[in-house]
Amino acid sequence: MEAPVAGSMILAGVLLKLGGYGLVCVAPALILCLSFVRGYLIGLSLAGMLFVGFICLRLNDFKALVAYSSVAHMGVVIGGIIRFFM
Repeated sequence: MEAPVAGSMILAGVLLKLGGYGLVCVAPALILCLSFVRGYLIGLSLAGMLFVGFICLRLNDFKALVAYSSVAHMGVVIGGIIRFFM
């Protein structure tokens, strides 16, 4: 039996917020380590957003679209957090 679409959307949103909060809590402790790879991580998050966005354009399944778009949104969160702390 499959999970409903609304449940998948709520789960993806909650996991995205928890992951972003975890990164915000950990980033100050790793600020020296992250400063050396800041540009690489921001570029990687932007490339990930772009590629996953292109994958989302081709999807027909709504639950897969929700899952992939939450992955793309996590790239925005990672880039923003790295940019905020550096």
